[in-house]
Amino acid sequence: MRSVKRSNSGYTFEPIVTVSGGMLGFELVKKIEKHEHHFDTEGHNNFLSVEDGIKAFFDQVTIACVNEDVFINNAFLLSITIDYEIALHIISNTALRKILQQHSYIRLTLNEHFNEFEIGEERAVLHALTTYCTLWLDRFGEGSTSLSLVMNEKFEYIKISKSFFWQHQGTLSFRKIIEHLKPYCNGIIICGVEHYSHIEYLKGSDIQAMQGILWSSYNQEKLTQYFF
Repeated sequence: MRSVKRSNSGYTFEPIVTVSGGMLGFELVKKIEKHEHHFDTEGHNNFLSVEDGIKAFFDQVTIACVNEDVFINNAFLLSITIDYEIALHIISNTALRKILQQHSYIRLTLNEHFNEFEIGEERAVLHALTTYCTLWLDRFGEGSTSLSLVMNEKFEYIKISKSFFWQHQGTLSFRKIIEHLKPYCNGIIICGVEHYSHIEYLKGSDIQAMQGILWSSYNQEKLTQYFF
């Protein structure tokens, strides 16, 4: 696995904060994508070639391993978002699969355009992934995500997209969606929380955690300083 400098990894750790104010964990995001992640597509590696996307994933896994003590000692989870091409690489790479199995705090988060989410698609890659790493579903409410998908597959946490949250915040229909999703996962994470008013809108909703620019991200130095 390629070397990544501990002090200058080029990535940032975005906190995922529980409703009680604790820390569920972090999402590892490339720094140059930070603005895009919060305000535009919320996506990851959207403009990378397949080869560059796989290289970026190797960097992220290396960073996850370097910070093993931080995540284990604090019982934090680390979310790394992947696409279909990266998933194919994982299931065909024995060494990488072993690393994911050995570092059980890593969570692979599938984006809303994952090929096998389409209705009628076989999900051989998705099912293979579940044997090597715990999965999260990203940006529910967009792309090919659906309640049927959630009911039939295994996702530990489901992340509600920023645009879906902003469109439906404070409504009865939003709470109903949460109620329908909750039985099929360990919890719901709301993305796009940028103001304290958003937290007010979420009061009474049965969610697990929140993510957004309301909470400052951590670089490598800050992560080590606060949690090592």
